[in-house]
Amino acid sequence: MIKIKQRFNDSPGQALVEFALIISVLLMMIFLIIESARILWAWNTVQNAAREGARYAITGQADQPDCAVDFGLPKFVVPGERDVCEDLRLASVINKAHSHLAGLPLNEESVAFEDDDYYNIEVWGVDQSGQLQYDFAGIPSNPVIVRVTYRVPIITPFFTPILPSIPVFGQETLNNETFGNLGGSGSDAAALPPNLPPVPTPGVTPSPTPVPPTETPGPIPTASNTPSATPTPRCDLEFEGSALVGNNFVFVTGDVGIDVTVRNLSTGVILGSATLGGPFGNDHACPGFATVTLNTALTSDDIGDILLVQQDDAPDNADTIIVIGSPPTSTPTPSFTPVPTNTPTSTPVTTNTPTPTTPYIVVQPNCGPGPSIQVNVLGFNWPVNQSINVLWNGTQSMYTVAANQHTGTFSFIYQRNSLTNGTYPIQAQAGSTGPTYTANFTVPCPGQPTNTPTPIPSATTAPADLLAFAPPQLVSTPPIVAYQPVQFSVVITNTGTESIPEQFFVDLYLDPTTILTDRIPLAQSDGYSAVSGLPGGASRVITITSQLGFNNTPTNHQIYGMADSVLQISEAQETNNVTQPLAMNNVTPGPTPTPTSNLGGSNQISGGALTLGDGIVLQYRATISLIDNNTGQVIGITTSDINGLYAFTNVPPPTTSYTVSGCMIIDGSEWYGFIVVGSVPNTTAHVTMRVGPCP
Repeated sequence: MIKIKQRFNDSPGQALVEFALIISVLLMMIFLIIESARILWAWNTVQNAAREGARYAITGQADQPDCAVDFGLPKFVVPGERDVCEDLRLASVINKAHSHLAGLPLNEESVAFEDDDYYNIEVWGVDQSGQLQYDFAGIPSNPVIVRVTYRVPIITPFFTPILPSIPVFGQETLNNETFGNLGGSGSDAAALPPNLPPVPTPGVTPSPTPVPPTETPGPIPTASNTPSATPTPRCDLEFEGSALVGNNFVFVTGDVGIDVTVRNLSTGVILGSATLGGPFGNDHACPGFATVTLNTALTSDDIGDILLVQQDDAPDNADTIIVIGSPPTSTPTPSFTPVPTNTPTSTPVTTNTPTPTTPYIVVQPNCGPGPSIQVNVLGFNWPVNQSINVLWNGTQSMYTVAANQHTGTFSFIYQRNSLTNGTYPIQAQAGSTGPTYTANFTVPCPGQPTNTPTPIPSATTAPADLLAFAPPQLVSTPPIVAYQPVQFSVVITNTGTESIPEQFFVDLYLDPTTILTDRIPLAQSDGYSAVSGLPGGASRVITITSQLGFNNTPTNHQIYGMADSVLQISEAQETNNVTQPLAMNNVTPGPTPTPTSNLGGSNQISGGALTLGDGIVLQYRATISLIDNNTGQVIGITTSDINGLYAFTNVPPPTTSYTVSGCMIIDGSEWYGFIVVGSVPNTTAHVTMRVGPCP
């Protein structure tokens, strides 16, 4: 037998190939670690630079006595375009941030965001009118924002074709100290908290455009005798209407022909862009207008997020708006809701006074215990081409709204200290010659004890606690027919000794599918009534109507009630607000209503839902109806959101006109009001309700 001796291949060529494969992977991992470290180092550096620049800015200092000589940063000093040396404090802040970028290779000439080693230093501040301004370090007691951008080049050849560079951002927001004498008006203005505006947050893809030119006052002299043309004043960008959950668009007005981008500042995501068309005359705050279509519709997760609209080639021309939305109810909001055929048509009640069309102001709240108070001042129907001056007690300036800072509606928050008991008028006037409109603030609220010290009670007070235990009771007279209005009563009690001064809601639920220990989801509510308050130890019987009634199925019905259904009141116990169920099995089946066709359109009618009693109050959960005056039919129903605002977003052009009516039940009394809308699109219509029957 021949034995074959097996030999292993110990060729050095194989080892070399194996080593080449291993070393490639190893080197790739090593360079990946190196690149990651470089990016982290650059990010930490720009964060530190932004922080140091902001910390320097809040001191109000300026250490650039001769900016043109000492500054030495050519990209920030471009005569005729941008010259930060016109503001020595601004130049000093930029210089301070720049000095802390030491170690980073900086491209001092580049203005294109895509370039390697590109960097930029932005300074935003709040002026005396409360507006966020670009290339401005802010006034005392107001915010200043320093933002540093840097593009880190990738140096490893293997990664460069995939990602040539990565942008990093650093941003710091601080409140200016009370330096100088610009602390505002009034004896206690310096002590007021700043009205913090939205802070510009860099998005995923920053604007690649260079910094906008700064306007130079007056004509620039030239060699010829021909005078320079006077620049046309810019009409600043503004959002029109509201940014509502469910919408996939927002309305923007500004100069005709400019390109704008809408970004979610809370997430940094670009939502959409458009070019403003026009001109459209006086239909909008500015001659240009656009409906900016968003990439996705706004959802409930976006509520409270801040949207920014910005001109692409002029980043300082911008405006912000907060996303708002109604809480879930049985009626979809804010779009049109199909109206059952059995719903009675509504006709405006001629005995009610329509919503005012003249200017007026609202103070929320309109009373308080003092000595320190904070109020929200809202204005409606003011002329858009005039500034508005608001005074406290007839003499002291509260706020001035510039002509280009409002579109007929405005609001601001004001704080006041060291007040004694009494009534304080808040007055607003358009321009210097217009009529004066007044709203009053009272210290303390009617029925509340004064600030005079009172003896300490010997007994310990019990905190407020709403109790709703007994099952609802049927109020409507049998027979009860499905899909017809039905009434029930719910008994609520405040078992604590402390009063509940705030408004809350009591809801009725017909056959809810989810019953939790402390609540029933608001989306399953079939009717509700507002309660203005409840003293300690008091009880009240609340009558609630379900307009749509029972369904045909199930046949064995369960009815629940709930106090404080929106969970607005802080209570000692939250698990006793849901009643025991009432069982009913004698509901007569009825014909299923056929909803009317959902008329489509592209216009919007929106506004506030207000009640006019001792004061004007924006109301949550008011029922708002849209009526076609040509047919008298209700074509849309919605409810006002937690901010007291409503919106119909797919309104067709009217044949004649529309009527927007509002209805609300508070303490068993109906409140009703209406306003006639003669034209669309995008009409603002505030509905003021007074005590009176709803149709």
